[in-house]
Amino acid sequence: MKSLTKKDAKQYLKSGTLTQPFLADDFVLQKVMTDYNYKISKGQQITKIESLMFWIRHNVKIGKDDNFIDQHKFNRTAQEIWESKVVTGCTDRVLLFCTFARQIGIPTTFLHTVEFDWLKDFKSGKKQLIHKGHTFCECYYEGEWVLVDPTCLKIVKNYNASKIILPYDDLEYNVFIPYFRGLDLKEKMTLQQHNQQEETMAEQLDA
Repeated sequence: MKSLTKKDAKQYLKSGTLTQPFLADDFVLQKVMTDYNYKISKGQQITKIESLMFWIRHNVKIGKDDNFIDQHKFNRTAQEIWESKVVTGCTDRVLLFCTFARQIGIPTTFLHTVEFDWLKDFKSGKKQLIHKGHTFCECYYEGEWVLVDPTCLKIVKNYNASKIILPYDDLEYNVFIPYFRGLDLKEKMTLQQHNQQEETMAEQLDA
């Protein structure tokens, strides 16, 4: 990911179809800065990205009902996710993060990936009963692109944007191949539609 000029940064501050702002910009900024300023005053090292992740985590919980998850995964706007107070997984957390990060002036991408070994098996023709991947954000922050994982509350600098190798083991897997980078998913979709789209795009990737 290349450095951004102010003009270029504007494309990553736009809202997507699923990431339309629904809270006032000043309200979001106040929530983030309250946490940020408090921790700075206590001598803690923290970024605004981390304060935003903590605020989101405080306000939404992971869903426990499999039927709810299957019905709503990939099928809600950021506003609908926030108002339900329940996320179905990493994509929901990222949709919220993208929405709020752009509101406070942080250029942010939505990044969909597939797990590396899953991709190798898929490309070799093995039947895929479970689709494995993870959703991240990329933020242009303090003059550089960083990888942001709102699910694991992690920030990674100096990452490979085409083959992501995570330096932490909070997830079951730690190597991911990006296949979609944008403002958000572009549209609501069912779990089945999402998986079909993932397979179509995976066909074009190198394993």
